Formats: sequence, structure tokens, C-alpha cells
Amino acid sequence: MSETLSAVDSAREPVEGEPAKGSPPAAREAAAPVEPPPVAREAAAPVEPPPVAPPPPAPAPGPPAATAVLPDPRYPRPIQDSRRGEVALTTLAVAAVLSAIAFVAGGGQSLASTTRVEMALLLVGGLAVAATILLAPEGTRVRGGVALGLLVALAALAALSISWAVQPSNAWLEANRLFAYAAAFAAALALARIAPHRWPSVIGGVVLATTVVSGYALATKLFPEWLNEFELFARLREPFGYWNAVGLMGALAVPGCLWLGARREGDPLVSALAFPALGICLSATLMAYSRGALLAAGAGAIVWFVLVPLRLRGATVLIAGAAGAAMIAAWSFGQDALSTDRAALDDRSVAGHELLVLVLFVVAILYVVGLAAGFIADARPMRRGGRKRAGIVLVVALALTPVAAAGALATTDEGLGGSLDNAWTSLTDTSAVGPANDPSRLTATGSVRSRYWAEALEMWRDEPIAGLGAGGYATARPLYREDLLDVQHAHGYVPETMAELGLLGLAISIALLVAWIVAARTAILAAREPERAGLVTLAATAVVLGAHASIDWTWSIPATAVTGLLCAGWVAGRGPELARTAPRRALAARDPRRVVPALLVTALALFAAWTAWQPLRSSDASDEAITALDRGDVAAAREHAQTARDRNPLSVEPLFDLATIAHTSGDKDGAERALEEAARLQPANWVPWMRLTDYRLFEQQDPRGALDAVKVAVYLNPRSWDVAQRYFDVTRKLGGG
Repeated sequence: MSETLSAVDSAREPVEGEPAKGSPPAAREAAAPVEPPPVAREAAAPVEPPPVAPPPPAPAPGPPAATAVLPDPRYPRPIQDSRRGEVALTTLAVAAVLSAIAFVAGGGQSLASTTRVEMALLLVGGLAVAATILLAPEGTRVRGGVALGLLVALAALAALSISWAVQPSNAWLEANRLFAYAAAFAAALALARIAPHRWPSVIGGVVLATTVVSGYALATKLFPEWLNEFELFARLREPFGYWNAVGLMGALAVPGCLWLGARREGDPLVSALAFPALGICLSATLMAYSRGALLAAGAGAIVWFVLVPLRLRGATVLIAGAAGAAMIAAWSFGQDALSTDRAALDDRSVAGHELLVLVLFVVAILYVVGLAAGFIADARPMRRGGRKRAGIVLVVALALTPVAAAGALATTDEGLGGSLDNAWTSLTDTSAVGPANDPSRLTATGSVRSRYWAEALEMWRDEPIAGLGAGGYATARPLYREDLLDVQHAHGYVPETMAELGLLGLAISIALLVAWIVAARTAILAAREPERAGLVTLAATAVVLGAHASIDWTWSIPATAVTGLLCAGWVAGRGPELARTAPRRALAARDPRRVVPALLVTALALFAAWTAWQPLRSSDASDEAITALDRGDVAAAREHAQTARDRNPLSVEPLFDLATIAHTSGDKDGAERALEEAARLQPANWVPWMRLTDYRLFEQQDPRGALDAVKVAVYLNPRSWDVAQRYFDVTRKLGGG
């Protein structure tokens, strides 16, 4: 049947090498040896068999004549058995890269590890784009270029905001991060052009990487004595140090697991792995108590089920995987040693080993279920009418879920209206208290995000056009906050972008989203099955990241962001056409003028990586300065501190080091000048003003000068107990008390 459909399709569409109608007779005779296969002829004339034609004359020596219908050159050919090893290696390579980013960069809070990952992304992205310039066949259109240009524009805006940022050093770091993300997106675009047939490896790599990271997070519960000895919290948060990032990493696996377990092609032994993989990933999401990750996973699953015609198979994967994850999570939630904070290590170890037995049992059962589901689906496929009825039942069940939830709320003491009103109040009340850090958090509606969002909107109202500068939320928040929490992010891409980059950043972000949607839609509509299902899977994975980043700060965590950007970039870069010339031929026949732009892109990537390295080099020089000062080498310490200042002139840390070195050498006036320079460098940052206050009050014995500095600190951070105490110390000193 597949050969029949291929023959019919080839009869409808012109094939490369086939003369069009109305071509000269010589061209038609040259194309005559290429005939439809017998099955196609029978399908075209089923009533009367064609007359038996005499055997054709033996062909002249030369290339063998075509014996089958030529494939459509716009789409990749199915993966042959001989290439499965290459696909497996590519899958492992993608998984290794994503896993390495997760374990090296962590939560993105360490300057050293994050900088190394960003430099690698910049270099890899630049080399991938340069390779595409060299290898792409003539006349191929650059797909996803508009989206890439807008992402680069967003990074450029962050870099420009250094000139007006309340925290210019952080603006530099954020610009480096965004340029690294743009390089990751560019690498995905380039790889989609160079090797478009490797889309199964991208999906498989994402599934494998998310399973590895989720499995490690789960292992910190199973073997706490080895992996997490000093953990105080019950929620999973490793390797990121942040529980919602763990939850999102598990959620990112959902579309890929649905595709892997539902696909009709491929090794059934491999497809069955989707069941235990989904169980592990959802277990980590549940045990991280991440409500936002569950919502994001639901958004990605909805996109997948709406657009992929493998709904029944996908529903089997989702139901089985979710059931296995629910078993693991439910047992874990019932153990105090695993679900309460500050549990003793011995208790956690015993409970973790018991949980290990359950996890192994569930994983084995899910794999068997996956094998059985695949065997039954292939051995006894449902007829078209049965599949249609089952699909209707599935859609109706999904549609009735909100109705069932509303009915359950209606039976509560508050009723449906009261329950909805309480939920809305808990979500929007800026004075609301967040839910407890226990399993009940999964069903709670309260959150403190509304407080962070409200503060971000206040910042935006003060600077509506260009914002406070990239990375400025944490520095400016003490002026706006109503609590004493030390919060670094606004927990939402939109409010944080509005606060830091204003309407300019928001407009670029919206244009970027629209450009990506248009590019993804073009690629998905042009593709054929099974690639279309694969592209939808990649797009749904990107949707998971976008949905979660809208309510959290996971956009700033390299592993989660790069995973989503890889999927988004691949879909955007996969246009409807496919390269007609093999890469090696394109390289041999390339225009020498391609070398120049390829070298320029490589040079630009090297410069961007070098720029991203400078803040880390400055930090290393500061550490060397303190080390030299500890051993009494004041001259070397001063030299290292000045080097740190030269490498990162936007940071106040080298100035603090210079002040310490000057004070140690007896130059108190020099130390005060260094602190004054720090306050002038970042006048909207309360920390330099506080350091200047302390030095004037305790070292210079200048309470009058300390009062001038502490007033600024009080204005910038009015709710800090430390600042208030220092203000009282200064006023008491002035009063003679």
C-alpha cells in the first residue's frame, strides 16, 4: 500500500529529473525507462489488465536505470537500517550536550560555571553557522532568520542598557547570557539545514537528557548519603539548586515521550522506553512540588494531542507514565523522611532505599506495559471507525475535565463561586502568604508571584520605555518591596522584561514570538508524516518552556532554556525545501566568496566568547588580589585588583578590593576614594553606599560624612534592618550618645 501511495503521489507531482508536459520528444524518450511500479498500474486500471508488452531491450552499459519512483527531493528519506547507528550516536551526542549544560551550569547562579557554558555555546553556535554558510547548496533560503535576528536584537538591547542600567555589571552578564542563547538558537537553525533528517535524534536526545537529569534528581532521594547529605528541604532541587527547574526539566520530556511511545516506525524495544522515561520525569516533577511545571507539561501535551494524529497511542503513553509517577510520588509523600524538611539523614537514607525498590518495580512494569501496548497496536490495529470513536471519547473526556472540577468545587462549603473567588484572591493578592513546602503545595492556589509581578510593574511605570536595564530587578527591588526577602528575579518573563527593558524589550519579545510561530507553522504544514509529527513534538517542547518561563525565572537557567531553544530553533530552521546536493558536493563546488562570511562569523563568535569571559577573568583577578593580600604582598594585591578593575570596569567588587588594600597599607583616604568611586559607578545600588557609610563612621570617624551616605542607603533600601541599624548608629554618634 505504501508503494501504491508513493506512486500516486509521484504521478501528481513532478519529480526531479522527470520532463514536464510539453517537453521535446528526446527528453520524453530519455525519461521513458522510469515507469510506475506494477502496483501503481494495477491501482490505476483495476478493471482490465494492461496488455503484455514485449520485454525492453537490454540497456546500454552505464549507470543502472531507476527501478522505483524517485523520492520527492523536498523531504528527507526514511531512515535506513544502515543509518540507525548514526542516529543513535547523534542522539547520544545531543543528550550529552544538554546533560552537560545541566550539570555544569546548574541554576546559572555561579559565574564560573555559567560563563564556561556560555562561551561553549557561543563558539559552537558560530562554528555551526559558519559550516552552514560553507555547506548549504546554492539558492537555499535561510529559514528562521527573522526570529534569530530578533533574538540577537534583544541581546543587543540588553548590551545597550549597560549605559543606563541601575546595575551595569549585571546588565553585561545578562547580555552575555542572551547572546549565548542566540548562538544556541542559531546552531539549531544551522543543524536543521545541514542534517534535516536527524530530527529523531533531536527528540531522542531531549528525552534522554531530561530523563538523565530527572533520574539524578530522583537519585538524591534514593541515595542521600552519597548525593545529598546536607539537604534541608524535601523538595527535589538538584542539580539546579531550584525545585521548579527540576520540575520543568521533567515537563520538557512529555512531548518527546509521547512521540517516542506513539510512533509507528522505529524499534519497538526503543519505543517502549518512553513509558518508564515519562514515569521517571513526571515523578521528579511531582516530588519537586512544581505546580507551574505540571501546567506547562499540560500545555505541551495539549499542543501535541491537537496536532499529532497518534492520539490513542499517545494517550496510552501518558496514562501509563502518569500512573507510574503517581505511584512513586504517592508513596514518597506518605513518608515523613521524604516529604518533610530537615529530616535526619539516617531516616532519609532508609526511606530512600525503600523508595528505590518501588522505583525499580514501577520502571520494569512500565517497560513491560510499553512493549505490550506496542505489540497490541501493531498486531490488532483498530479500524478507522474504531479509532475515530475512541478519539471522540478521548476528546470528550478531556473536555469534561473542567466540568468535573467545577462540580467538585460546587460541593465544597464555599460553593463554586466562592471557591473560584478565593483562588483568584490567593493568586492576585500581593500580601498573600505562599503555600507550605510539602505535598499539599501541589493542590494549593496561593503564590507570592503576584507580589513580585506588582513590584516589577511599579519599576516599569518609573521607566516605561527602556526599563531599569538588564539584570536590574534584584538591585532595584529593595526600593519597592514590602518584605525582607532577597529575590533575584520577578518570576515571570513578561514582568521582568518590562521592568528591565521596558516597552522596547517587550515589543522585541512579542515580535520574536510571532516570527517563530510563523516559521514553525510553515515548517509543520509543509512536512509530511512522520516528520510532521516530529516537528510538532519539537514545537510542543518549546511551548513547555515558554509556558513555564511566563510564570517563573527558568528562562535564566541555561539547561532549561537551551533545551527549549534547541527544539524551537530546529522547527524554525526546517523549511519546506530540503537541500538537493549532498554537503560534500556543496563543499567541493562552493563559491570561494563563501569563505569570507564564514570567517567573519567565526571571528564574531570568538569575540563574543572573549567578551563573555571578561567578568570571570575579573573575578579571578579579584580572588588573586585577596590571596596576595593574605600573604602580605600588598604590591601584588594592588596590581591584581587593578587588573580586575580593567577587565570589568562596570563592577564595584574590584573597587571594594582596592579600598581594602589601601586601608591595609595605611592609606585611609585612598580607601575612601575607592568606595566613593564605587558609589558613583552604581548610584542606584544601596550596597556601595552602605560600605561607604561604614568606612566613614568606623574608620574615618566622620559621622557627618557617614550621614550623607547612609541617607542614600536608607532611601534605596528602606526596609533593611542592617541599614536602619546603621542609620541609628550614625545619628547616635552625631548626638554624642
